[in-house]
Amino acid sequence: MRLALALLVLAAASGATRAYAQDSSAEVTAEGTSEADASGESTNLPPACPRWRRRLAPVVSLLAGPVVHGAGAMTGCHRLTGRRLGIAQGVGFGMILVGGAGLAISGASRKTVAPLAMIAIPGVGAFFISWFADVYTAITDGRSPGRPGVNTPYELRLGYFYVHDPQFDHGSFARAGITGWLGKQRLFVDADVALDADTQRVRLGAARRFLGGTGRGSYVELLVAGTYQRFGTDGFRTFSGEVSLGGRVDLEDVAPALVGSFVEGELGLGLQGIGYEATGGGVSQDTHALLLARVAWGLYLGSSGELSIAYDHRRDGLEGGLSVESVAAGNLGFLQLSGRGWFGAAPRWGLSADLTVGSAWIAGISLLHRGALPETNP
Repeated sequence: MRLALALLVLAAASGATRAYAQDSSAEVTAEGTSEADASGESTNLPPACPRWRRRLAPVVSLLAGPVVHGAGAMTGCHRLTGRRLGIAQGVGFGMILVGGAGLAISGASRKTVAPLAMIAIPGVGAFFISWFADVYTAITDGRSPGRPGVNTPYELRLGYFYVHDPQFDHGSFARAGITGWLGKQRLFVDADVALDADTQRVRLGAARRFLGGTGRGSYVELLVAGTYQRFGTDGFRTFSGEVSLGGRVDLEDVAPALVGSFVEGELGLGLQGIGYEATGGGVSQDTHALLLARVAWGLYLGSSGELSIAYDHRRDGLEGGLSVESVAAGNLGFLQLSGRGWFGAAPRWGLSADLTVGSAWIAGISLLHRGALPETNP
């Protein structure tokens, strides 16, 4: 989604910006400190937007925003942001029409489902995220204190999560993981072990950053990963390999009033093999391709945390996938709400929590520990 949303939105927005080249600077001035003062520092610009409009903006974003994305931002005098959110809505709606109509006409044929889904899924992301961003702009008035935080050489995770799945007997899981950096390379390993059943899961991988830094903030990276799962109680195991291109865009780079928020996206392909203990043939007895796509919108919580909501188009994990009665039945992924933050009194320690909704419901919490923070000049 990052690739589709960022490139399409930025391309379309730049075209619109050129069309308004003569009044762009005057427009920012007219928006007063909301857009001109996105950094939070005071300026000498007069607050041209009436207070009643800024108070009305959140109401408009909730009532009219679902139909006209950017309406809340426009009401709050963030005209540049409002226009760009409207462009994102149009781009997303167009992608939904092209991809969705293609899926409906073809009956989600295996021959065409991959390219059409890779158009429709980012389109859905662009459509809904532009509305979320409108509500966010109207509420924060372009003055969010959230910023990307610092990066450390490694991060350790130790936690617990519970899985409610009518198809399997497992429920309680222990989780451990580590992420480390070698220059621009990110390496990670995660292990999940059921405490009340014979179920285990191990995921490891590496990612190479091509654009952006190694911390939070805008970036593009190529990821290669493998996942092994064993369902001993049910007599089968799986192994999947995948490659994907993904990243993050700080929305402040798209429109100043969106400071403190971001979008993420990922597109890729994978292959999963399944083996059955009754036949003892390894994990290549059944194989099928995986279409990987993920879209997310989030916000920074100060400089030490973040909160995000995401749709992940995969159903090969413990989460499974959402079931719907339509032409897309059997092909949807899962939704996930996740957050993390670090303690002010002990900045190397933190917590993360997430709630996942697919064919199974998963809720978890983890204790975090990270490497030494970079020294700051007094």
